[in-house]
Amino acid sequence: ACNLFKRSVFEERVAISFFFSNAPVTWETIDHCHGSRPLIVGGQPADPKEFPPMARLGYRKSNNETKWFCGGTLISNRLVLTAAHCLFSTIGEVNVVRLGELDFATEKDDAQPEDFGVVKATEHPGFKSPDLYNDIAILQLDREVNFSAYKHPACLPFDDASREENFIAIGWGHTKFAGKQSTMLRKVNLQNFANRCEAVSEIDELPNGLDTNTQLCVGSSEQKDTCNGDSGGPLLIYHKEYPCMYHVVGVTSTGIHCDTANVPSVYTRVHHYLDWIKQKLAESSR
Repeated sequence: ACNLFKRSVFEERVAISFFFSNAPVTWETIDHCHGSRPLIVGGQPADPKEFPPMARLGYRKSNNETKWFCGGTLISNRLVLTAAHCLFSTIGEVNVVRLGELDFATEKDDAQPEDFGVVKATEHPGFKSPDLYNDIAILQLDREVNFSAYKHPACLPFDDASREENFIAIGWGHTKFAGKQSTMLRKVNLQNFANRCEAVSEIDELPNGLDTNTQLCVGSSEQKDTCNGDSGGPLLIYHKEYPCMYHVVGVTSTGIHCDTANVPSVYTRVHHYLDWIKQKLAESSR
Protein backbone atom coordinates (compact mmCIF):
# COMPACT_ATOMS: atom_id res chain seq x y z
CA ALA A 1 0.00 0.00 0.00
CA CYS A 2 2.84 2.41 0.79
CA ASN A 3 4.19 1.92 -2.72
CA LEU A 4 0.87 3.09 -4.17
CA PHE A 5 0.83 6.16 -1.91
CA LYS A 6 4.40 6.94 -2.92
CA ARG A 7 3.58 6.73 -6.62
CA SER A 8 0.48 8.88 -6.31
CA VAL A 9 2.28 11.74 -4.58
CA PHE A 10 6.06 11.63 -4.79
CA GLU A 11 6.89 10.05 -8.15
CA GLU A 12 6.64 11.09 -11.75
CA ARG A 13 6.66 8.95 -14.87
CA VAL A 14 9.86 9.27 -16.88
CA ALA A 15 10.37 7.75 -20.33
CA ILE A 16 13.62 5.83 -20.67
CA SER A 17 14.13 6.87 -24.29
CA PHE A 18 13.23 10.09 -26.09
CA PHE A 19 13.78 8.50 -29.52
CA PHE A 20 11.07 5.83 -29.51
CA SER A 21 7.38 6.59 -29.00
CA ASN A 22 6.76 3.25 -27.30
CA ALA A 23 9.69 3.53 -24.93
CA PRO A 24 9.19 1.84 -21.56
CA VAL A 25 8.31 4.09 -18.66
CA THR A 26 9.90 4.02 -15.23
CA TRP A 27 9.22 5.86 -11.98
CA GLU A 28 11.52 8.55 -10.66
CA THR A 29 11.25 9.59 -7.03
CA ILE A 30 10.96 13.28 -6.22
CA ASP A 31 12.69 13.90 -2.90
CA HIS A 32 12.06 17.28 -1.27
CA CYS A 33 12.32 16.06 2.31
CA HIS A 34 15.49 14.29 3.32
CA GLY A 35 19.08 15.38 3.61
CA SER A 36 18.73 19.13 3.93
CA ARG A 37 16.52 19.35 7.03
CA PRO A 38 17.95 17.35 9.93
CA LEU A 39 15.82 17.50 13.03
CA ILE A 40 17.16 19.40 16.02
CA VAL A 41 16.73 18.03 19.54
CA GLY A 42 14.69 20.58 21.44
CA GLY A 43 11.90 21.06 18.96
CA GLN A 44 11.11 23.54 16.23
CA PRO A 45 8.27 24.47 13.86
CA ALA A 46 7.53 21.94 11.16
CA ASP A 47 8.11 22.89 7.55
CA PRO A 48 5.31 23.04 4.97
CA LYS A 49 4.40 19.58 3.62
CA GLU A 50 6.87 17.95 6.01
CA PHE A 51 4.30 15.81 7.85
CA PRO A 52 1.35 15.08 5.55
CA PRO A 53 -0.05 12.23 7.73
CA MET A 54 -0.67 14.57 10.69
CA ALA A 55 -4.28 14.99 11.77
CA ARG A 56 -5.93 17.27 14.33
CA LEU A 57 -9.00 16.01 16.18
CA GLY A 58 -11.75 18.17 17.58
CA TYR A 59 -15.32 18.67 18.67
CA ARG A 60 -17.42 21.02 16.54
CA LYS A 61 -20.55 22.53 18.06
CA SER A 62 -23.75 23.30 16.14
CA ASN A 63 -22.68 26.96 15.93
CA ASN A 64 -19.49 25.81 14.13
CA GLU A 65 -17.24 26.63 17.10
CA THR A 66 -14.49 24.00 17.26
CA LYS A 67 -12.37 22.82 20.17
CA TRP A 68 -9.20 21.03 19.04
CA PHE A 69 -7.72 18.69 21.63
CA CYS A 70 -5.93 15.64 20.20
CA GLY A 71 -3.75 14.52 17.33
CA GLY A 72 -3.90 11.58 14.97
CA THR A 73 -2.26 9.91 11.99
CA LEU A 74 -3.80 9.28 8.58
CA ILE A 75 -3.20 5.60 7.69
CA SER A 76 -5.47 5.19 4.64
CA ASN A 77 -7.86 7.21 2.52
CA ARG A 78 -10.57 6.83 5.19
CA LEU A 79 -8.91 5.99 8.53
CA VAL A 80 -7.08 7.98 11.20
CA LEU A 81 -5.11 6.35 14.01
CA THR A 82 -5.25 8.01 17.44
CA ALA A 83 -5.30 7.31 21.18
CA ALA A 84 -8.35 5.64 22.68
CA HIS A 85 -8.48 8.11 25.56
CA CYS A 86 -9.07 10.89 23.00
CA LEU A 87 -12.53 9.40 22.42
CA PHE A 88 -13.45 10.07 26.05
CA SER A 89 -12.65 13.77 26.22
CA THR A 90 -14.64 15.99 28.59
CA ILE A 91 -14.67 18.60 25.81
CA GLY A 92 -16.95 16.51 23.61
CA GLU A 93 -17.05 13.60 21.22
CA VAL A 94 -14.58 13.70 18.34
CA ASN A 95 -16.64 14.67 15.30
CA VAL A 96 -14.19 16.58 13.10
CA VAL A 97 -10.70 15.83 11.78
CA ARG A 98 -8.49 18.37 10.06
CA LEU A 99 -5.81 17.27 7.59
CA GLY A 100 -3.23 19.32 5.69
CA GLU A 101 -2.88 22.01 8.37
CA LEU A 102 0.32 23.76 9.47
CA ASP A 103 -0.48 26.95 11.40
CA PHE A 104 -3.98 27.37 12.86
CA ALA A 105 -3.39 31.11 13.37
CA THR A 106 -3.07 32.08 9.71
CA GLU A 107 -4.42 31.27 6.27
CA LYS A 108 -1.26 32.59 4.62
CA ASP A 109 0.94 29.60 5.46
CA ASP A 110 1.84 27.01 2.84
CA ALA A 111 -0.90 24.56 3.79
CA GLN A 112 -4.09 23.04 2.41
CA PRO A 113 -6.30 22.40 5.45
CA GLU A 114 -9.42 20.33 4.93
CA ASP A 115 -11.97 19.22 7.52
CA PHE A 116 -13.62 15.80 7.55
CA GLY A 117 -16.52 14.48 9.57
CA VAL A 118 -16.26 11.31 11.64
CA VAL A 119 -18.76 8.53 10.92
CA LYS A 120 -17.30 5.91 13.26
CA ALA A 121 -14.91 5.91 16.22
CA THR A 122 -13.59 2.59 17.54
CA GLU A 123 -11.32 2.12 20.53
CA HIS A 124 -9.36 -1.10 20.94
CA PRO A 125 -11.47 -3.68 22.82
CA GLY A 126 -8.71 -4.01 25.42
CA PHE A 127 -8.88 -0.35 26.42
CA LYS A 128 -10.46 0.15 29.84
CA SER A 129 -10.62 3.79 30.95
CA PRO A 130 -9.17 5.34 33.06
CA ASP A 131 -6.21 2.97 32.61
CA LEU A 132 -4.12 3.70 29.52
CA TYR A 133 -3.20 0.21 28.41
CA ASN A 134 -4.20 -0.58 24.80
CA ASP A 135 -4.58 3.17 24.31
CA ILE A 136 -5.27 3.09 20.60
CA ALA A 137 -8.30 3.87 18.44
CA ILE A 138 -9.34 4.35 14.82
CA LEU A 139 -11.59 7.01 13.31
CA GLN A 140 -13.42 6.51 10.03
CA LEU A 141 -13.84 9.69 8.00
CA ASP A 142 -17.03 10.68 6.20
CA ARG A 143 -15.37 10.63 2.78
CA GLU A 144 -12.16 9.59 1.06
CA VAL A 145 -9.05 11.75 1.28
CA ASN A 146 -7.54 12.89 -2.01
CA PHE A 147 -3.83 12.38 -1.46
CA SER A 148 -1.40 15.19 -2.18
CA ALA A 149 1.91 16.53 -0.93
CA TYR A 150 -0.08 18.13 1.93
CA LYS A 151 -1.99 15.06 3.10
CA HIS A 152 -1.26 11.40 2.64
CA PRO A 153 -0.94 8.35 4.92
CA ALA A 154 1.93 7.20 7.07
CA CYS A 155 3.04 3.62 6.55
CA LEU A 156 2.47 0.97 9.19
CA PRO A 157 5.63 -0.34 10.90
CA PHE A 158 7.65 -3.36 9.77
CA ASP A 159 8.68 -4.21 13.34
CA ASP A 160 8.12 -3.16 16.96
CA ALA A 161 10.74 -0.36 16.82
CA SER A 162 12.67 -1.78 19.80
CA ARG A 163 15.95 -1.35 17.95
CA GLU A 164 15.27 2.21 16.88
CA GLU A 165 17.33 4.85 18.68
CA ASN A 166 15.68 8.05 17.42
CA PHE A 167 12.09 9.06 16.82
CA ILE A 168 10.14 12.11 15.63
CA ALA A 169 7.14 13.37 17.57
CA ILE A 170 4.86 16.09 16.18
CA GLY A 171 1.86 18.02 17.39
CA TRP A 172 0.13 21.28 18.26
CA GLY A 173 0.38 20.66 22.00
CA HIS A 174 1.71 22.91 24.74
CA THR A 175 5.27 24.06 24.16
CA LYS A 176 6.03 23.75 27.86
CA PHE A 177 4.37 22.40 30.99
CA ALA A 178 1.35 24.57 31.91
CA GLY A 179 1.97 26.72 28.83
CA LYS A 180 -0.32 27.59 25.94
CA GLN A 181 -1.01 25.30 23.02
CA SER A 182 0.98 25.99 19.89
CA THR A 183 -0.90 27.22 16.81
CA MET A 184 2.02 25.98 14.69
CA LEU A 185 2.72 22.31 14.08
CA ARG A 186 5.97 21.48 15.86
CA LYS A 187 8.43 18.61 15.70
CA VAL A 188 10.89 17.21 18.20
CA ASN A 189 13.59 14.56 18.00
CA LEU A 190 13.36 12.01 20.82
CA GLN A 191 15.34 8.98 21.94
CA ASN A 192 14.51 5.43 22.97
CA PHE A 193 14.44 5.25 26.78
CA ALA A 194 13.79 1.50 26.85
CA ASN A 195 15.98 0.84 29.89
CA ARG A 196 15.22 4.08 31.73
CA CYS A 197 11.53 3.92 32.46
CA GLU A 198 11.40 3.88 36.25
CA ALA A 199 9.55 7.21 36.28
CA VAL A 200 6.61 5.62 34.47
CA SER A 201 5.66 3.89 37.73
CA GLU A 202 4.44 7.31 38.94
CA ILE A 203 1.64 7.41 36.34
CA ASP A 204 -1.67 6.57 38.03
CA GLU A 205 -3.24 5.43 34.75
CA LEU A 206 -0.59 2.69 34.44
CA PRO A 207 -1.10 0.83 37.74
CA ASN A 208 0.92 -2.17 36.53
CA GLY A 209 3.76 -0.06 35.19
CA LEU A 210 4.99 -0.05 31.61
CA ASP A 211 3.90 -2.95 29.40
CA THR A 212 6.92 -3.29 27.12
CA ASN A 213 4.99 -5.50 24.69
CA THR A 214 2.41 -2.83 23.95
CA GLN A 215 4.12 0.42 24.94
CA LEU A 216 7.24 2.41 24.04
CA CYS A 217 9.16 4.57 26.50
CA VAL A 218 10.59 7.60 24.68
CA GLY A 219 12.05 10.88 25.88
CA SER A 220 14.88 13.38 25.67
CA SER A 221 17.99 14.23 27.67
CA GLU A 222 16.95 17.86 27.22
CA GLN A 223 13.81 19.66 28.37
CA LYS A 224 11.71 18.68 25.38
CA ASP A 225 8.97 16.13 24.93
CA THR A 226 5.41 15.69 23.76
CA CYS A 227 2.99 17.64 25.94
CA ASN A 228 -0.68 18.26 26.68
CA GLY A 229 -2.60 18.47 23.42
CA ASP A 230 -0.24 16.08 21.62
CA SER A 231 -2.20 13.00 22.77
CA GLY A 232 -3.08 10.65 19.95
CA GLY A 233 -0.45 12.09 17.64
CA PRO A 234 2.21 10.01 15.93
CA LEU A 235 5.65 8.85 16.95
CA LEU A 236 7.43 8.49 13.62
CA ILE A 237 10.57 7.15 12.01
CA TYR A 238 11.72 7.94 8.49
CA HIS A 239 10.81 5.35 5.89
CA LYS A 240 14.07 3.66 4.95
CA GLU A 241 13.20 3.33 1.26
CA TYR A 242 10.67 6.00 0.36
CA PRO A 243 11.66 9.66 0.65
CA CYS A 244 9.12 12.02 2.19
CA MET A 245 7.32 9.17 3.93
CA TYR A 246 7.24 7.83 7.47
CA HIS A 247 6.36 4.79 9.54
CA VAL A 248 4.05 5.47 12.47
CA VAL A 249 5.54 3.32 15.23
CA GLY A 250 3.80 4.86 18.23
CA VAL A 251 0.71 6.78 19.36
CA THR A 252 1.23 9.46 22.01
CA SER A 253 -0.44 8.23 25.18
CA THR A 254 0.74 9.75 28.48
CA GLY A 255 3.60 11.20 30.49
CA ILE A 256 4.50 12.92 33.76
CA HIS A 257 6.08 16.31 32.97
CA CYS A 258 6.48 17.35 29.36
CA ASP A 259 9.43 19.68 29.88
CA THR A 260 11.62 17.66 32.24
CA ALA A 261 14.89 16.19 30.99
CA ASN A 262 15.27 12.41 31.20
CA VAL A 263 11.62 11.89 32.18
CA PRO A 264 10.10 9.89 29.31
CA SER A 265 6.59 9.70 27.93
CA VAL A 266 4.66 6.58 27.00
CA TYR A 267 3.55 5.72 23.47
CA THR A 268 1.30 2.88 22.37
CA ARG A 269 3.37 0.46 20.28
CA VAL A 270 1.56 0.32 16.92
CA HIS A 271 3.20 -2.90 15.71
CA HIS A 272 1.52 -4.90 18.48
CA TYR A 273 -1.89 -3.94 17.08
CA LEU A 274 -1.30 -4.58 13.38
CA ASP A 275 -3.82 -7.42 13.11
CA TRP A 276 -6.54 -5.25 14.64
CA ILE A 277 -5.60 -2.27 12.45
CA LYS A 278 -5.58 -4.39 9.29
CA GLN A 279 -9.02 -5.72 10.21
CA LYS A 280 -10.34 -2.16 10.44
CA LEU A 281 -8.65 -1.27 7.15
CA ALA A 282 -10.40 -4.18 5.46
CA GLU A 283 -13.77 -3.22 6.95
CA SER A 284 -13.44 0.38 5.77
CA SER A 285 -12.77 -0.67 2.18
CA ARG A 286 -15.93 -2.74 1.81
